[in-house]
Amino acid sequence: MGFKFFKDARVLSFIGGAAAVICFKKIIESQKAHDVCVSGVAKGMQLFTEAKATAVNIKEEAEDICKEARSTIADEEKDEVQDRS
Repeated sequence: MGFKFFKDARVLSFIGGAAAVICFKKIIESQKAHDVCVSGVAKGMQLFTEAKATAVNIKEEAEDICKEARSTIADEEKDEVQDRS
């Protein structure tokens, strides 16, 4: 009889999956993995904060440009009205 069942692909897949779970669990529980994850999250938060600040600056600049354009249009309309008079 022996160990012929080890030649079955399903048995080998099961053993490989179990080994992968054990190895993955050891890796996840390591201090190095924890440090990598923490630094990754911190970097992501920093990038988010910088992107948010950039978006606010872009919005403020766009509002200033819009106000300036409206002011220029209003001045031109006033000049046209005065020229007609």
